Amino acid sequence: MLCMPIAKTGGSAYNQNKRQPPAQKMAGDREEEESWVMRATIKDVARESGVSVSAVSMALSDKPSRISKETRQKVKEVAERLHYQPNRAALSLVNRESRMIGIVMNDVRNTHIAAEFMAINRELSGKGYSLLSHILEERTRDSSLKLIRQIAAENVAALIWAKPLEVDNQEDLMSLRKNVEGLGIPVITMDDYGLECPGVDVCFDYRQGGFMATEHLLELGHRRIGCLAGDKTFYVTQERIEGYRQALESYGVAYDEKLVCYGDYTMGSGYEAFSYLMGQRVSAIFSSNDEMAFGIYRAARNYGIRIPRDISLVGFDNVPFADIMETPLTTVRVPSVEMGSFIGRAAIELLSKTCDEERKKIMYKPDLLRRGSAIAKEV
Repeated sequence: MLCMPIAKTGGSAYNQNKRQPPAQKMAGDREEEESWVMRATIKDVARESGVSVSAVSMALSDKPSRISKETRQKVKEVAERLHYQPNRAALSLVNRESRMIGIVMNDVRNTHIAAEFMAINRELSGKGYSLLSHILEERTRDSSLKLIRQIAAENVAALIWAKPLEVDNQEDLMSLRKNVEGLGIPVITMDDYGLECPGVDVCFDYRQGGFMATEHLLELGHRRIGCLAGDKTFYVTQERIEGYRQALESYGVAYDEKLVCYGDYTMGSGYEAFSYLMGQRVSAIFSSNDEMAFGIYRAARNYGIRIPRDISLVGFDNVPFADIMETPLTTVRVPSVEMGSFIGRAAIELLSKTCDEERKKIMYKPDLLRRGSAIAKEV
């Protein structure tokens, strides 16, 4: 970056607008500033209110107690005047009631995942809960167990396990189940991990979504359809591929492994996969998420290949920008915000109930959004 010096001429605006030293502050101003710097404590609120520390705690909790309505109102007014903010972590240790909820994810760069995370956080923060986030990129049993031990020490009230279910190692899955259930708190997952502890499995029908995307291309006359899949170790990836396979079979088209290319759900992997799939002479591509589809757009533009005239394309997720591309992307809608909001509300509801609630499973269904990136195959 090139930085240009500012000329210091006598009558310039620079000199006229030069910041002046702050005026001397009055005593009252200093006291107000110091009140912000020196954070008020619960003892300060108790002293100003003329009640005990425990009375302040009960008055601010909004739970039924022996505190009178008048005292409760007085304490709240003093707390607001002093800008008092309860230390949630400390209160959770004293009262054995945590206002923190843990969440474990493997990646937040994906737009679909980020939208879900923000929706979860909105629901929880609106009810006075804090979200304690962990990113678990490693896939070893030791890394998972280490994180679960850390979560146990953090005194969270509930856990949202948003990491995708992996299909390769049943021993690791059994170990994960045992240790997550051993936390003794409600657990919400975004895959069916087979947990038996209180909680909810919030799932999406990825198989049906893969079927719908592929069926749409088949209805348009395409028969040689490439599948750009994600990480093959993820259960959600296998479900999308199974939907793709079932749609082909329903139209009497044989499943061909050479037409399936694996990426990692990033735009870069979509870009890299494009030349391989075009080399397989496909007329259409089903991309397992929109970000990989965006990579296909970029690669197609570089190769001078037109979407949809030369190649039809269907994505998956319906992330922002999918509908404002030069050729809007036909895609399978995943209700990310709705799912995230439900997860947040479910966590709060679970904490208001006893822990002998039966575990539930919620399955969200896909919608196909027909736009401009897929057209009928020319005969």
